[in-house]
Amino acid sequence: MRDCANDPLLGMADVIKDAIRTVFESAGFRITRLRPANRFQAMEEALGLLKGYGYDPRVIIDGGANVGTWTRMAHELFPLAHIHMVEPQPACQGKLQLLCETMPSVELHPVALTEPGVQRVRMAGGGEVGGGTGAWIARPDEHTAGEIMVPAATLDELFSSRITIDDRALLKLDLEHSEIPALNGAPALLEKIEVILTEVQFFAVNNNGREVFGDVLDYLRERGFDLYDIACLSQRPRDFRLRMGDVIFVRRGSQLLEDTGWE
Repeated sequence: MRDCANDPLLGMADVIKDAIRTVFESAGFRITRLRPANRFQAMEEALGLLKGYGYDPRVIIDGGANVGTWTRMAHELFPLAHIHMVEPQPACQGKLQLLCETMPSVELHPVALTEPGVQRVRMAGGGEVGGGTGAWIARPDEHTAGEIMVPAATLDELFSSRITIDDRALLKLDLEHSEIPALNGAPALLEKIEVILTEVQFFAVNNNGREVFGDVLDYLRERGFDLYDIACLSQRPRDFRLRMGDVIFVRRGSQLLEDTGWE
């Protein structure tokens, strides 16, 4: 076995690496180890843990379904659940309709989720002709190419009369930082939701003026939910600052929170 401490070849390699780093850094370049965009991606594992602990929702709401990728995963984990996909973007409707045709337990609601009193919203970021699938609900001062107007509804309008507390419902929100406005439209529904999975940002990306993780945490704690797990974390590629995540909250009183043991 090679003696690393006294190997002249390894010592020379370190000298060469240090010299290369010095040359590049003197020219203004920063050399770092390549890291993946995600610190970890454990969405399916996190939901699988919930299932392993006895969680079996009868109803799942996929707010911000996009093209249905998350719905497909949720259906595989919870095949008996009725899944409501909520997605207003026209470019997503074809794939979502096909999903409904192949999975009878899946239902589509082609509207945006908003606060009470809003019937239509303007979506930005949908591409040059509004045909992209990455649009978001625009603030009054936001304007981009491909803006579209779409119908809107509150979570309460869509689901409060259709869901009971016995459904142990799971609410997933991926609304491009419009999660709290959508939750503002769900005071009745939240009393019947057991688990919330929501996307969060850990700082106001590009000064977007939207709520950050701390705001969402405080909001849901005031409404009876405790932080339970983290399903995904992603970082800013430039300097690896924590940027986005998917976080799981559970309603107090749920059997999922009963075990508070250390081990």
